[in-house]
Amino acid sequence: MFRSEVKKAFKSDIPLADRSDWEDWFKRDKEKIGRLTADIAAQERNIDAIIYSLFKLTSEEIHLLETVT
Repeated sequence: MFRSEVKKAFKSDIPLADRSDWEDWFKRDKEKIGRLTADIAAQERNIDAIIYSLFKLTSEEIHLLETVT
């Protein structure tokens, strides 16, 4: 999965000599990256809730915003 994303982004594969290092890094930090990604998503939901409250949006308006974007 990681290599395919690198190929897509950079239009080339990871050099054979470097693959082991990259795969080790990715495996080692995969859990940490997952936690940070989940934390970012939770904080974005908190920000959304604050904004909705500041603008006194109704549940219908919130639903419309969340389904359109």
